[in-house]
Amino acid sequence: MKKRLLRISLVLAVLMVVGGLVTFFIIEDAVDTMFGGDTPVAQPALTQRSPARFLLANVSVLTPAGDEFRARQSILIEDGVIRAVGPAVEPVESVAVVDGNGLFVVPGYTDSHVHLWNSQNDLLLYLANGVTQVREMHGRPHHLQWKKEIASGRLGPDIYVVAAQLASYGFWEGLWVGWTSRRNVVRSPPGTAGTIETLVDQGYDAVKASSFLSREKYIQASQVTRDMSVPFVGHLPQSANLSDLWASNQTEVAHVEELVKALAREFGRVRSTNADEFLAHVRTRRDDVAEQIVANGIQVTSTLALSESFGRQATDLESLLPEVALGYVNPGVAAGQAMGWLPDVNPYRVPDSFRTEGWRDRNGTYWAAYAQAHRLMLKALLDAGASILVGTDANVPVMVPGLSMHQEMQALVAAGMPPAQVLASATSRPGRWMKWNVGRIEEGYRANLVLLRENPLEDIGATASIETVIINGRLLSRADLDAMLRGVEDANREVSSPASTQ
Repeated sequence: MKKRLLRISLVLAVLMVVGGLVTFFIIEDAVDTMFGGDTPVAQPALTQRSPARFLLANVSVLTPAGDEFRARQSILIEDGVIRAVGPAVEPVESVAVVDGNGLFVVPGYTDSHVHLWNSQNDLLLYLANGVTQVREMHGRPHHLQWKKEIASGRLGPDIYVVAAQLASYGFWEGLWVGWTSRRNVVRSPPGTAGTIETLVDQGYDAVKASSFLSREKYIQASQVTRDMSVPFVGHLPQSANLSDLWASNQTEVAHVEELVKALAREFGRVRSTNADEFLAHVRTRRDDVAEQIVANGIQVTSTLALSESFGRQATDLESLLPEVALGYVNPGVAAGQAMGWLPDVNPYRVPDSFRTEGWRDRNGTYWAAYAQAHRLMLKALLDAGASILVGTDANVPVMVPGLSMHQEMQALVAAGMPPAQVLASATSRPGRWMKWNVGRIEEGYRANLVLLRENPLEDIGATASIETVIINGRLLSRADLDAMLRGVEDANREVSSPASTQ
């Protein structure tokens, strides 16, 4: 009898282990799919690699000050670096000459807030839209690997990898969130310090605070990153206030929205019925907040187009989605439960069960005030001389990787930011913040450039009039860029998902 019970116990134990492993792999596969890992990697046919040395002649070059173009210029490029710029750069013997046909040359754009997730084809989308640098804001080990591969010649933008956000949860919730949402869950002071040290050792460029980091651990993470001279960026936790931000080591706020949320917490619960009072509070406080941002040397990333989309996502998603280039969106991401774009998974859409009488007017009033608060805060930041970085939060609905960069720049101009400042916030400012030699067209800078048919200082929409992209000295013609876009669309069509039929 004892032997029989022992055999039964062993069988049950084996079944539990096997069941646990099966469950683990099922969830792992589901998470990978949700973040775009099942989509085939596009393999577009591109023209032959450009020479290691060439002279880009007959172009109009954006000056280092970023406020005008100099016509009839030449740029000598060698081994991925700008060697000389000027009107009389003489061709070196055996160096190819590429006629720029009078096109306008700007530094490659930096999207300072993206989420690549597991979607490798987004690398092509960024380049095809002139984005030659991205700041990945939820970095995982595979992003570090992609960064290395790009440094070794893989086609893609240069990646600044911010580690996945630090967050605080209870034990069981932390296990689940850490696993499925890929966050760095910290539970104790030694755990916070140890996690940060491990992330730095792994090669991440910065550490990120989440909205769900406790105030105690936020303060501790600030001190640890200060002691280690590691950039501390991201959200202002819900449990913290603006005074905590001013006292912290945080050198970048990931959204203008973080400042709006902090003011909303000061105000109390914001509803459609007190929207005007909330905006009055923002007007009262915004100048002081902006002055503190400048005094503490904090950069603010914009993500303005995203915040302005919330109202339509909440109340009119069905008519908004046809306006979005869903053909370029990874089908797994679009249909996923984490940050899905489609009506049944979109996190911003008002669920049918909440669509009671007057729901559209109530939500419309609330989100219109929310968007206005962002514009008010941005205006105060600009008036105070704060440094703004252009960021899109790409892959959060409805920000299409690459394309949303131009949408964001247009939103900033519409909100009152001059085109020259927008260009600087997309090129030279993020270059300085990352401490990379990008963002300016000068000797010694990386040859990450965009050639435009039209002048973006006259119309910011011209940032999308792309004829050629140069990434680390490699020329990508318009035909190459179109092939990359087609390759991404074709790869997405191979995946069976509602996103591919929109």
